[in-house]
Parts: sequence; structure tokens; C-alpha cells
Amino acid sequence: MQNYQHKLLTDLDETGFGVKLENKTGGYSPPHWHKAVELLLFVKGRVTCIFENTTLHAKPGDIYLINSHQVHATKFGRKANYLCVHILPSQMCKFVPNFDQLSFSLTFDPEDQAKAMAYEQLRVHLQEILRQTEESHLAYKLERQARLFAVTALLVKYFSQPLAVEETTLQRSDMTRLEPLLEYIQLHHAEELPLDDAANYMGLNKEYFCRLFKKNMGVSYLQYVYQIRTTAFCRELETSDDPISEIAERHGFRDPKMLNQYFREIYGCTPSEKRKFFREVTIDDSDVDPE
Repeated sequence: MQNYQHKLLTDLDETGFGVKLENKTGGYSPPHWHKAVELLLFVKGRVTCIFENTTLHAKPGDIYLINSHQVHATKFGRKANYLCVHILPSQMCKFVPNFDQLSFSLTFDPEDQAKAMAYEQLRVHLQEILRQTEESHLAYKLERQARLFAVTALLVKYFSQPLAVEETTLQRSDMTRLEPLLEYIQLHHAEELPLDDAANYMGLNKEYFCRLFKKNMGVSYLQYVYQIRTTAFCRELETSDDPISEIAERHGFRDPKMLNQYFREIYGCTPSEKRKFFREVTIDDSDVDPE
């Protein structure tokens, strides 16, 4: 295996912020992490976030926070819509020297009036950022940037706590070791990716590698490989009219039973049923109300 560097998030600007309005028509994002803190404001549809053995079901108006280097997976219902804000700790250290040593949580006692008010301010800022994503007047970027800094200030002031240095160092050391391997899997998911080769690539014996991978990713190495293959297969299934067997072959599935097993685990249906769903969504989106 070659050594591929882990890619940074593509939506980040020079100030360390990223803003995206996501529209999903059903899908699954396998376990992953990034170096940015992630804030999600849910607007429409159903979204399920899975991290640290916790499953959260989002409804419109909810705000979720995912810390940097925190492994998480996401499932999307039909026509899910949400705002995603990324905050890069290395850039925020210019303003808060220990920002990269902070952990954030939006869980608090409802009786804590200061935090309750801060949470509502957070919601207002995110809703305004959402509105500003559709604007193009001369000053909109300045206004949005001001709100991004306001959001970050609220997180630091009301929703942060320091991490133990040894805990942070150990966790991020494991993440750094795994990053090149995960990048390789994403780029070469259709190829043979034996467990022995992955362990050798990491310079570890197979048993220790399996424990390290499961501890940090929440799934086994082989489960992760098949989840990456399945989600890549599903993305092409949405846009291609090629036979399902041909698409499956292109994404490393030689055994239809294996594809159906993992596909049903993730999406709760067969590939044929999912293709029918995608086509129905396309028809719905193309409908135009009569004048």
C-alpha cells in the first residue's frame, strides 16, 4: 500500500471556518473523523448521528456538536436538509491559545439560565448563517464571518472544558497513525484489501491492529471496508442506469449475497428497492405545480 496523506476538509477558508448547506436523499456516512469541530443545525427530514456508542435522532431545529478527532457516523432519511459549520482548532488557537485542548458539549442542565440563553443565541446565529448562505450582497461574507466568530466565542465561554493532555495526545496519536490507511481504503475500496496487508502496512501484528482499529473506529477493519464499498456503490446507484451487478463489481463486490447483507444493514432495503426510491425522488423533484 502506498502512503496517502489524509485530506483536509475542502470547505474550510483561510480563517479556519467552513459552511455548507447539505441536502441528502437518504444515505449513510461510515465512521470517520476530521480535524475540525463540527456544528450541525438540522432544517428538514430525519438524521441519525452515531458516536461514542450513542445514537441521536435529530429533528428540525436541533443542534448537534461533534468534536475534532471524534469518530462518528451519520444516517440520512429521505430529503434531509441541514447546515454544517466547521471550525478548525489550529486557526482558533490564534485567538484562544489552548483551543485545540478543549472539548465541547451542548448538554447542560436546563436550570442553568446562562447556558440556556447561550444555547438560544447559538441557534439564532446558526439560523442567520443559514439564511446568509443564500445571499450575495456586498457585505454578506463579513456578516457571516462575524456570526461564525460569535458562535465560536459562545462555545468557548459556555460549552467547553479542558481535556487531559495525556488523553488528547494518546487519542490523536492513534488517529494520526490510522489516517493514511483510511485514505488508502477510500481511494482503493474496490481492490482486494486483506486484513494481513493492512496490519503489515501499519507495522503491527494482526491482533493488535484489530484492537486498535476497533477501539478508534467503533467497527472492525473488515466492517469498515465493506461500509466504504457499500456507500460508494449506493452513490453510483443513484446516478447510473447500469445493471446493479456491474456497479457492484466496480466497487469490489464479487458476491451478491455480501452486497445485499451490508446494504440491508445500512439502508434497510435491497439495492433494487433503493434504486426505485431514488427514481421516485427524482420524479417528485421534477414535478411542477400547475399555474
